[in-house]
Amino acid sequence: MFPPANDDRPRRLRRPEDFAGERGGFAPWCGPAAVATAAGLDYATACRLLGLVSPLRYPPGAEIVTAWWRDLLAALGLAGVRAEARPVEGRPTLCQAVRQGLPEGWWLARVTDHFCLVETARGGVARVYDNRLHAAPLSARAHGRRRVTHLAALPAPPGAE
Repeated sequence: MFPPANDDRPRRLRRPEDFAGERGGFAPWCGPAAVATAAGLDYATACRLLGLVSPLRYPPGAEIVTAWWRDLLAALGLAGVRAEARPVEGRPTLCQAVRQGLPEGWWLARVTDHFCLVETARGGVARVYDNRLHAAPLSARAHGRRRVTHLAALPAPPGAE
């Protein structure tokens, strides 16, 4: 339904500065940025997808400051990205969830008041991608102390290596 916005350019993972450039220099909000990164879309298209999912919560032309988990999953579905929700046991921090064996791959995470993508690899190594971070090693400063409330397994985003 919505082709990736960067189809005519060399493939690379979308960065926060890409989204800020599309927004006149303003930082993007985390919900639309997570959808845009996971689907390889521009920020405006991610916002339109959220608006299609719930026109009352995301009216056309309004800034999307707060997003709902189920709406992000539905928007990804409209973009053709399969997100498999996984249960979260207890109230682990993001660092604990990774150390406790979050399988290798790409994850959409809702952590305390925030959405981000997490790429996990062998040995508990993880990188965080969100509206301000690009491939930041998971640490206390990179959302590691925030509590995980929701997780969904994702395919690798367009441009991820």
